[in-house]
Amino acid sequence: MATHTLNNGKLKLVVNEAGGCVDSFQYINGFTFDVLRARVNTSNGFAGDSSMFPMLPMANRIRGNQFVWRGHKVVLPVSRAIDDMFFLHGNGWISDWGLLTKNAGDDFLELELTSSIDGVCEYHAKQSYQLCDDALIVTMVLTNLGDDAFPFGAGFHPFFSVQQDTLVEFPATGFWFEDKQNLPDRFVRHIPSDYNFNSEKTVPDLWINNGYQMSDSGVMASLRHKNGVSVLVSSPCRYLQVYKPSGESNFLCLEPQSHYVDAHNFGCESLSVLSPQESMQISMCIRVVT
Repeated sequence: MATHTLNNGKLKLVVNEAGGCVDSFQYINGFTFDVLRARVNTSNGFAGDSSMFPMLPMANRIRGNQFVWRGHKVVLPVSRAIDDMFFLHGNGWISDWGLLTKNAGDDFLELELTSSIDGVCEYHAKQSYQLCDDALIVTMVLTNLGDDAFPFGAGFHPFFSVQQDTLVEFPATGFWFEDKQNLPDRFVRHIPSDYNFNSEKTVPDLWINNGYQMSDSGVMASLRHKNGVSVLVSSPCRYLQVYKPSGESNFLCLEPQSHYVDAHNFGCESLSVLSPQESMQISMCIRVVT
């Protein structure tokens, strides 16, 4: 699939139409630094190997891969090559997007996707990427193309570069433990110390795959690298999914989401119920400070 590059002299972004994902996002002013980990496999277009991909029309997993919506059981499809149990992260990241707009200044582009998921929903999505001085602003707009109202959700799945001594902070007001199916277990207000990033700390070596509830102001996170680069992340989204594999890792996923994981099985709380032709929007800003 085609790729498109934005470059404003400070930041460089490569966007891939395959999966509507980001292949690289770098700071390039005086020296080069991967703000997001670079694509780890250049031989394929799989978005899971990218720097960031979109999650839509829902984020993460849904228990049993199904839910009941207004008396009707909605059974989700699976892509067995990716996950044989769940409609993982929706289908936006495994779909081919198309270029809608790219400006002459190489600092703005927009992708679009129209999708119909049999027995589930139909939607149109737009993702815009804009370089504004020292920041990348990503916006996603999701519109219900179906004939009935449906509970939609969306999120961003960025892989932030981290080093052994990177200091990470994101104040949160609550935390979900994880069960054996990688789904949320009980919710607590007191966040266990190993998973508590309310003040700056290095990333522990343990496995993290947990949801956090943020304050009404949304996600406010920082990653402070010892090379003098600080990355500030903000989003109006009130939910943050955090992921890293066990052991030392060169990335940390801080994923702003419009809803908490498996909200579909809790009365669709936090989801956006869209009537036909109604839209929802999420956004994220990644600012690089040196």
